[in-house]
Amino acid sequence: MYDANFKILLFGDDTEGKKMLTQKFMINLFSEGKEDTIGVDFEVKSLSVENYKIKLQMWDISGEERFRSFLPTYISYARGCLFVYDVTEKSSLTNINFWLTLVKEELTKEEVLPIIAVGIIPDSEKERQITAEEGRRLANLLELDGFIECSIKSGKNVEKMFEAISKLMLERSPPPTEPAITSSSRKAKKNALIGKKKRKKEKKNRKSKQ
Repeated sequence: MYDANFKILLFGDDTEGKKMLTQKFMINLFSEGKEDTIGVDFEVKSLSVENYKIKLQMWDISGEERFRSFLPTYISYARGCLFVYDVTEKSSLTNINFWLTLVKEELTKEEVLPIIAVGIIPDSEKERQITAEEGRRLANLLELDGFIECSIKSGKNVEKMFEAISKLMLERSPPPTEPAITSSSRKAKKNALIGKKKRKKEKKNRKSKQ
């Protein structure tokens, strides 16, 4: 049982970054399945954030020009977005305005999706063309909800990034007030009920003996 079911869109230029990002996140973690569609990759992952059990549906929209028209189709019911760019490719960040326009054209005035800019860093800093400060500055300028750089090789900040977007989605699309009852809390509740019945029975037996 989940407290929340969130759909996340990963978008950006056509680099291996988005696909490898979700693959790294899935390693050694529970996956409910995988479905490949032309131009779109789909992964499902469950995780716990602030005592809530969340189901994440991660939709990676291909950055290839022939597939860019898919983005409006898949934005329905999305609760968060990750703009992913490659810090070794200058154009992958400068194209952010194009991608954000595609996303925002499909939103109503009432919808405010949290969007985090995610820079994929290389194995060697010598390959870097975009500094962290440039990415952070642009994210602030465009009033995005966050900025982070992740290493696909080491996994640095990958889980942190998914937890960050999950917290933002919880804030804007809150689940029921009380988190789902865990197995341990169910067991405690059952034991308390048994104890209550036992005490009630003992009290009744003492009265019958009097």
